[in-house]
Amino acid sequence: MSWNNRYERKKFEAKQKKQAEEYRKLGMTEEQIKEMYEFDLAQFNSNRRYHMHTQPIQVEEFDKNACEESDNSLIKYFSEELTSTIDDLSEHSRYWWIEEIEDSIMAQRLKLLSDEDIELLTKRVMDGFSQAELAKVYGISQKNICKKLNRIKKFLLQGV
Repeated sequence: MSWNNRYERKKFEAKQKKQAEEYRKLGMTEEQIKEMYEFDLAQFNSNRRYHMHTQPIQVEEFDKNACEESDNSLIKYFSEELTSTIDDLSEHSRYWWIEEIEDSIMAQRLKLLSDEDIELLTKRVMDGFSQAELAKVYGISQKNICKKLNRIKKFLLQGV
């Protein structure tokens, strides 16, 4: 979709004229109306720049075979980066939250935990299981769940 600046500016100015009349009826001063116009104009220009400098990517171009035949230079250049497989996503999707942690040290420490400990944390924190529910799932006492969680917490907070 291209940007027809003359047409869009004409629509913008007509809308601004109507809004200015409404603002006057509401008792706004000319200075306030001018500030509103300048704010809206800045937004209009931002939208214009976006439309002028953004290249649309057609959905059908994401087909693997179409990438090689496509005229879209972005698809050609980034075809490998845009490609993913379900296997890549499904293996680690349950523990996505670890990658979202902004503290890199904490994220590294979480990655050092055993699979059992990560699953326990995921069930407790992300799935919202209570300690009693975890005890039933794992077939151990709530006290043991509490000890495991405390051990994990102690490990994660080491050196902090």
